[in-house]
Amino acid sequence: MYSLNNGILHQDGKPVLALGLSYYASYHPQKVPVLADGDREGQMDLDLREMAEAGFNILRFAALGNFRRVGEGAAGIEAEFPLIDRGVSAAHEVNMAAMVRLQGYTLNVSGYTGEAMVTPEGRELGLYECFLRASLNHEGILRDNEDCTAASARHFSGFPSVVSHQIYNEPAYHFGVDYNPHSIAAYRRWLVSEGIKDESAAQATDPPRKRPEAGADPSEWITWRLFHYQRLNWYMGHLAGIARRNNPAAETLTCLMNCPLSPGAVMFGEDYYRTAQDMEILGITHYTPACGESQWNASETLDAAESAAASFGKHAWLIEYNARTDMPASEWDRETYSAVGSGIKGILYYQWRADFPFADGPEPNQFGILYNDRTRTAAYASAVAMNRLINDKLSSRIALAEKCRAGVAVLFSEKANAYYDAVDHGQSRTAHNMMHAYRLFRKAGVPVDFTRACDLAANPLGVRLLIVPARGGLSRQEIGQILDFQNKGAQVVEFNAENNGFYQFCETPVQRKHGYIYDDNSAEEILDIAGIRPMILIEGSRQVDGKLIAGQGYHIVCLVNTDIRERIQAAGTVALSLDIGTPAAAVHRITFLTPSAEIGLSACDRDGRLQITLPELRLGAFLVIEHDLEPARGRTPC
Repeated sequence: MYSLNNGILHQDGKPVLALGLSYYASYHPQKVPVLADGDREGQMDLDLREMAEAGFNILRFAALGNFRRVGEGAAGIEAEFPLIDRGVSAAHEVNMAAMVRLQGYTLNVSGYTGEAMVTPEGRELGLYECFLRASLNHEGILRDNEDCTAASARHFSGFPSVVSHQIYNEPAYHFGVDYNPHSIAAYRRWLVSEGIKDESAAQATDPPRKRPEAGADPSEWITWRLFHYQRLNWYMGHLAGIARRNNPAAETLTCLMNCPLSPGAVMFGEDYYRTAQDMEILGITHYTPACGESQWNASETLDAAESAAASFGKHAWLIEYNARTDMPASEWDRETYSAVGSGIKGILYYQWRADFPFADGPEPNQFGILYNDRTRTAAYASAVAMNRLINDKLSSRIALAEKCRAGVAVLFSEKANAYYDAVDHGQSRTAHNMMHAYRLFRKAGVPVDFTRACDLAANPLGVRLLIVPARGGLSRQEIGQILDFQNKGAQVVEFNAENNGFYQFCETPVQRKHGYIYDDNSAEEILDIAGIRPMILIEGSRQVDGKLIAGQGYHIVCLVNTDIRERIQAAGTVALSLDIGTPAAAVHRITFLTPSAEIGLSACDRDGRLQITLPELRLGAFLVIEHDLEPARGRTPC
C-alpha cells in the first residue's frame, strides 16, 4: 500500500524513493503503445508485471476516456475511463502506486466556439499544437476545467493505488499567444485591478503584438506578458486545489519544463515558485544530458526546481526524465546520480514502452526502455540494475535526505526575465547570466540554490551569499528587499558577464569607465570574502562532478563522471575533499556503491576537511558516509 506525505512516497509506511515510468500518459491518439483494436488490457497486465519486476514502484497515466456534461457544476459531469481504471487497478495488484493526469490538450465539454488561444497574427491554435489550447481567460472553459477536474479527481479517489494527480502537462504558452478577445478583455480588467491604469485608459489599451524596437519603452510589452504569466500559474494552482479537495489522498503536481531558466521565460509563462506554492509537489520535465558541459545546465534545472520546492518546505520530482529508445546505457546511470544528488524525491522516466510507430506520429518508437514491439533497449539492463541498487540499499536513505546547502543562491526574478525578454528580443541575458553564475560557483565547490527577493526576509534556504545575475528590470520592491537583506549582514554581489566576475551590489548601478579598476572577483574569492568554505572539491579530475545530500547520521555524495568520452578515472587518481562538519574520527563507515560494485573506503583529515581517495570511477557512484550525529573530537591526519 502506497501513500504520499509532503512529496515523499511511502510503501507500507516506509519512505522510499519514487522510481517510475509513464504509460498511456498522453492524450494524443498516436502516442499509445497498443492500438485501440489491439489487446490493450492483456498487454497492460504483461507490461505492469514486468515494470514491477524491473524495480519500479509508481506509474503515470493520463485519464483517457470521455466526459459528458449533463447538468450544471461538477455533479453535471459524467466521466468514464475504462482503460485507465483497469490500469490503476492492475498497478495495485502488482504493488505499484499510480499518478493520474487529469487534463488533456483542452477541456471543452460544453461545446464552446471561439475558445482557442490566438497568435499575434490572429490564427487560432490547432488541437495538438501545444498542451494548452483553450484561452485561460474564457470563463466557460474555466468552468469546464473546474467541473471536469473535480469529477475526475473524485472518480479516482476510489482507487487505492492513486497517490497523485497531475494538472495538465508542460503547461506553457507557445507561438506568442494569447490574443483571444476573452484574454484582451481580461487584460484590460487586470490593468485596472492592479492599479496600472484607470478604467478609461485600460479600455483604450490594445496589447502589443511584438517586442518593442530597440530603444523603445518596453513597459507595455512587459506588462502584457506578466499578465499572462500570472494567469497561467493561478490557473494551474486553482485546478490543483479543486483536485485535492475532491481526492484528499492524492497530492498534486504538474510537469513544468525548464522554461523559467531559459531565454523567453516570460513568454512560456511557467514558474517554479508559484507552482510550488500552490501544489504539494513541484514536478518538472528534464531531457538535458548529465555529461560534458551540458551537466551544468542539467544540474541548474534540477537545483532550481529543488530550491523552489524547498522554499515552501516541499519537494521536487522529475515527472518526465529522459529515456529515449536510442539512449546509451551510460546516460541512465549519470542521470540518476545527478537527480538524486540534487535532492529529487521522485524520478519518473519517459517512458516504459515506446509509442506505436505511426508513419505520421509525433514520436514513433522514440521514447521508452522497451521498443514498441517490447524489444529491450540498450538502457534496459542499466535501468534494472540501478533500480536494484537503490531499492536494496539506498531507497529510504535517499527519501529522507535533503540537499546540502552552503548558503549560496542566485536571484530569480520574473520581472527581470520579462524586462530582458523585451530589450534582448528573446535572447535574455538574465537567463544566460544565471547559468554562468551557477556554473562558476558550482565549480568553486559549493552547492547553489535559487531564491526570489520576496523570500529573502524569511530566508528559508539559509542564504548568506546572494548573486544578482542582472539588475535590469528589478522592481523597486525587489531592490529594497535585496538591500534590506544586505544591510542585515548578508553578502550580495552582482555578476559581470564580460569577465565572469562578481562585484558588490549597490543601490545605484555602477557606471563603468574605460581603463578603471573595479572590484570584480572570481567565485572563489567571493566565497572567501563571505566566509563560506567550499563544501565539496574534486581533486585529480576536471570531469567528475559531486553533489551532496544528508540525512540523520549520514551523507551521500553523488558522483557523476561527466566525461563525454567516458574515460575511466583510475583508482587512486581522484580524491574528495569535503567540508561537512564531520572529522574522520567520527566516521563509522564509507561505502562506494554502483550497480556493479560495493567497496569500503577510509577517510583522513587534511586542513580541516575530510579526505577520501576514490577507487576506479566509471560513470559515477553513490558514496555513503555514516558518522556520529555529534562529531567526535580529534582528527585522523593524512
